[in-house]
Amino acid sequence: MKSLPDSAAGLGPGAVVAEAPPLAGPDKPVGHRGRKGEQTRRRIMEATDVMLVERPFTDIRITDIARAANIAQPNFYTYFSSIDDVILALAKEVSSDHLGVYLEPDWNGPGGLDLATQFVEAAIETWLRHRGVFAIVDILADKRKGEFAAVRVSQMRTLYKSFERKVAESQAAGRIDPGVVPRLAGYECVGLVGSLGKKYELLQASGFSHQDLVGTTARMLHLIATGAKP
Repeated sequence: MKSLPDSAAGLGPGAVVAEAPPLAGPDKPVGHRGRKGEQTRRRIMEATDVMLVERPFTDIRITDIARAANIAQPNFYTYFSSIDDVILALAKEVSSDHLGVYLEPDWNGPGGLDLATQFVEAAIETWLRHRGVFAIVDILADKRKGEFAAVRVSQMRTLYKSFERKVAESQAAGRIDPGVVPRLAGYECVGLVGSLGKKYELLQASGFSHQDLVGTTARMLHLIATGAKP
């Protein structure tokens, strides 16, 4: 079993409203501020990232972030207009593209289930490492707030498309029922992996081992993607 990141606290719904008018937007280039400015911006982002897994989203305040980042509160607005803007910047840095290496090879044949298993192992680590950001992006994307819906799609596009392709190829080979919609199957596969990542500790607390969770999820994904028993 691979070592996994520490458990994260529960996350509440809703967005935090900026506590004062912004002085600059988050998309303003940071180059004019020099290295020190970029380091300050990074400290703000890292402090927010830590808080997202330590407390409910609605309990986070700009004063808390400023204190953790070792800056005066008014300086926060030099880099971000709100906590939502910090989260958006964090979300744009998170991607599942690196998981595509497990999806590029053909999963049909004797090595397919091994690739599916490796994919699930890596996916769990990714979801747990970024679970605070993933959880809040989901909340804000579901509310159609700002760019969050588009960012969520961007984060998972490689996985959606890879599973869609696998299903379509298996369908063309006659292994999957023609009534299955490949694009929808791709979304469902990503949803299955995301659900496992979000509920990993809860499922373990319910008595399922790491091997249970990985093995079952890998077999389900393999079956959906190939339509064949391993």
